[in-house]
Amino acid sequence: MKVLLFGGTGQTGPLVLQGLLDRGAEVTIFHSGQHEPPLPPVEHIHGDAHFADPIRNALGNRNFDVVIAMYGRTKVIADEMVGRTERFISVSGTQYYYASPLDPGWGPFGIVTANEESPFSGDVAVDKLGVRVREAEQAIMAHHLAGHFRVTIMRYPSVYGPNAILPSDWSFIRRLLDKRPYMLLPDGGLMLRTRVYRDNAAHALLLAFDKPEIASGQIYNVGDEPPEVSLGQRIMRMARTIGHACEFVDVPGWLGERLYGKKVGFHHIVDTAKIRGELGYRDVVPLPDAIDVTTDWWLDNRPEPGGEAERKLGDRFDYAVEDEIIRLFHDNGRGIDALPLQPAQTAHPFRHPRTEGEAWSEDTARGLLNYRSVYPIPIWSPRGSLRETHPSLLRSD
Repeated sequence: MKVLLFGGTGQTGPLVLQGLLDRGAEVTIFHSGQHEPPLPPVEHIHGDAHFADPIRNALGNRNFDVVIAMYGRTKVIADEMVGRTERFISVSGTQYYYASPLDPGWGPFGIVTANEESPFSGDVAVDKLGVRVREAEQAIMAHHLAGHFRVTIMRYPSVYGPNAILPSDWSFIRRLLDKRPYMLLPDGGLMLRTRVYRDNAAHALLLAFDKPEIASGQIYNVGDEPPEVSLGQRIMRMARTIGHACEFVDVPGWLGERLYGKKVGFHHIVDTAKIRGELGYRDVVPLPDAIDVTTDWWLDNRPEPGGEAERKLGDRFDYAVEDEIIRLFHDNGRGIDALPLQPAQTAHPFRHPRTEGEAWSEDTARGLLNYRSVYPIPIWSPRGSLRETHPSLLRSD
């Protein structure tokens, strides 16, 4: 089987390439030539996959059984593949579900967990790229409906792991490596987002390649298996690997976004039930291992301070400003601690009589709920520290 792979040199491409070779495919990769990582010996075609003429000129009259577009402008690539292939697999993204929170397609409560039928970006003024991605998907699927070739679209969320294109984890790993005693996190790090580990993303695409009769004409959300863990839980796992614990300082969302950009904010959770049910997707690398491998990779491949990777992030790592923010929050925390605010005492709502016919009693009901609050003190209070309340963060070795 002859396969043309657009991309193949980025984060997931080499894994997809190796998977295709393991399946006995004859693979040609089409990429810019600006990045040449170590790869198995396959044919390389160099050209700009964002424009029709370079694709057309480079391919001449060649045909392929399957075309996989992981790089470039997928609509342009799809248009140029008419008459050249029987199958077309395209990589898109899940982040564009969330650009239109007021879209009536979400239903009465606004944004919820997004499945493949959820509304995509529709307002150019809000998300120009999202609208273009939606239009590209529609144009690609139109080729399927016209019978030009069979189409499968894979929607990736943020991909993490070694060789990350957008090194979002570095914002937090560098702060841990720099031994920062505090880390500013919106909502104490409770944000939930669907992501996918590099190897798991490649595995998902290869499942679609393996099952053309099922995947033909389908769109699949891709992501690590649920349940999602919070940003704070990911950072705690990274902290354990690094051997440094820091205290989370809860800040408003707008302030966290100024520090970290779009890496923080609202929950972004996508439903991956379809790919698990139809293609049998399961993580090939479990989440704890994925986070540990990712952290170790960054420890061995630390970006240059102020270099290209950090410029992509937009993170200034301005610790002087962060220290001043923390000081202000601590000052306010002292004032709040002094208020005569007693903790809520929840009582069990049903009767638990000790004698027959006894009515509901607050004292009896409250005694049944003898549990300790998971937040014994404000997380930003100087009286407590993450080291004391979460000693398991530090490795015993």
